[in-house]
Amino acid sequence: MLESHARDVFLSSLDEVASNCLRYACMGIYPPRVLRGRLSGVYLRPRFLYNLFLPFGNIIKTIGFRRLCRHGWFKYIYLLDEYLFKTPHSDFHDTTFYFLPDPWAGDFSHEKIAARKALEIPEDKFVFLSYGIGDRRKGLHLIVDAMENLSHESPFFLLCAGRITKNRKIIKRLEQLKGRGLAITLNRYVSDAEEELCFCASDAVILPYIKHFGSSGVLSRAAASGTMSIVSDEGLIAKRTRDHNLGLLFQSGNVKALKKSMEIAVNLPEDHKDQFRKSAFNYAGSCSRKAFTKALLLPYLAK
Repeated sequence: MLESHARDVFLSSLDEVASNCLRYACMGIYPPRVLRGRLSGVYLRPRFLYNLFLPFGNIIKTIGFRRLCRHGWFKYIYLLDEYLFKTPHSDFHDTTFYFLPDPWAGDFSHEKIAARKALEIPEDKFVFLSYGIGDRRKGLHLIVDAMENLSHESPFFLLCAGRITKNRKIIKRLEQLKGRGLAITLNRYVSDAEEELCFCASDAVILPYIKHFGSSGVLSRAAASGTMSIVSDEGLIAKRTRDHNLGLLFQSGNVKALKKSMEIAVNLPEDHKDQFRKSAFNYAGSCSRKAFTKALLLPYLAK
């Protein structure tokens, strides 16, 4: 910092250094003095702010964070949780918090028919999208469970896009769905152009995450494409889905509840689909690249 003559340090992920930094601060060991009052960044998953005392490790982090705030080490801290941002803790009043939306970027206005043709997806199916890393924590196995006993005549169709973890069992089951004409997989890195097509080709995006903490860029992308979401009823993304009318919620980890929500989505009246689409576009405006940039620069332009 001294060599570059920089006035501030901005970390795109405070999480990378926060845990150790807070533990040391709890013991009275602080960062280099030159950083005092110059540290800013995005705190992606500040778990201790949700519960200051549980589990036990949160107590240590809370004490450390309180000391850093009290002695003016932080300049601006951005949170991706608008609900947490609205309920600041009095213990940390010496630090200014700002809300930063989880942004989407790209062109999500492709025609559905053209997008399906490009991805070789049937036009007459109701397409459910599972997007991102396909591991157990993201709940891909729940979707496969929900679709496993469907006949090839079912309107359900799964588009699974993103690298699947090395789980041979789930890969084999997805292959079986493919063989029955109920799924297609892009088990690899998905390009930006393909990402746009995936969301535009879909009728619903499923986020069956299990004990997921924090935000989700998938929800933002679904909104940008005007696509309804089906979301586990826990955590931040469930609150957003409920409060912004972005789609349906189901009991987290419950296959029967997920399948029921999928059936409801398939049979939704057109006016209900239009309501979800309108709500999605409204929400997308709040987490666009433009909204993100405005929120990021807000404290700097307010000087």
